[in-house]
Amino acid sequence: MSLEKALSEEEQQRQQEVDDLRAALVRTQRSLLRAKTKTDHLVEATIEAARDAVLSQPRPKLPAKAKSRSKGRSEAALWHLTDWQGAKLTPSYNTEVMHRRVHRFVDKAKRITEIQRKDHPVDEVHILLGGDMIEGLFNFPTQPYEIDATLFEQFVTVANLIVNVVERAFTIYPKVTVVSEWGNHGRLGSKRDAVPKSDNADRMTYELARQILMASGVKNLHWEDSGEDIQRVEVGAYRALLIHGDEIGRNGFASTNTITNHVNRWRSGSYPWEFRDVYVGHYHTHYQASLADGAGAIYGTGSTESDNRYASVGLASSAVPSQRLHFINPEKGRVTAQYQVWLDA
Repeated sequence: MSLEKALSEEEQQRQQEVDDLRAALVRTQRSLLRAKTKTDHLVEATIEAARDAVLSQPRPKLPAKAKSRSKGRSEAALWHLTDWQGAKLTPSYNTEVMHRRVHRFVDKAKRITEIQRKDHPVDEVHILLGGDMIEGLFNFPTQPYEIDATLFEQFVTVANLIVNVVERAFTIYPKVTVVSEWGNHGRLGSKRDAVPKSDNADRMTYELARQILMASGVKNLHWEDSGEDIQRVEVGAYRALLIHGDEIGRNGFASTNTITNHVNRWRSGSYPWEFRDVYVGHYHTHYQASLADGAGAIYGTGSTESDNRYASVGLASSAVPSQRLHFINPEKGRVTAQYQVWLDA
């Protein structure tokens, strides 16, 4: 065989390999497209089914919303609701207790707002949903044995509870804004699975609740979904960040000093948006830490949960169930009053 013929056959063989690889790539791309389309349809069908399940439930008739009658400079309420751990099962916590404690917060927030209104108008509320609203299934091996509802049930139940909270907020304030951040318990699969962080069950729960409210024709509700894992809060001149808390530190845990130092670096220019305060959940404890300028603060908020064995044994930490209520001066851009709202009684 001549050298020229051998080279020709080798070139033909290489060309055939290239053609085979191209064909395989096309087949793979088509398969991925079919899989993605199927997944998109499944997600859409799941959300629609869950929405229909919630809408089919009888909705209570809510009282008319109250209006401020006082004069003076108007302020806004801010509810930091976080770490409901929906479907978590402990000796003192379950789905029923979660519902009771969340509604207890709304009851107390209403009474406190009425006290504030004796001095000045409060006609809007910003509801910060801080993540870990569901318990999830993928955070530790024994988790499926420490819940009283499946992931789908958590999805529907917690979304319905969020809808209830927003509906009740409208009976207190004429205008409602929701800012939603997801948590680590909403993660789908293990940490090693190649699932984008924004594909989070918390976020899906928020979207279901938002769609239900929009379908019901609610007005004066502002709620934007964001794929970012740090949310921005604006109330007039007031600017703050909403994070879950697992974004800072190794393996989602950091000391208060570490969080404060990290946030101070954000404020020094590493985060491309000016802000005054940061709202944090994740640690199930109510605390406040001052930032370097002496004006801004980190506001840690508790959980509705109780008897967290991991926190008490692994971290030697415990907390009484609570959530956070603030009042904001939108002209001066700062917090004027803050409350730790106890939920155990």
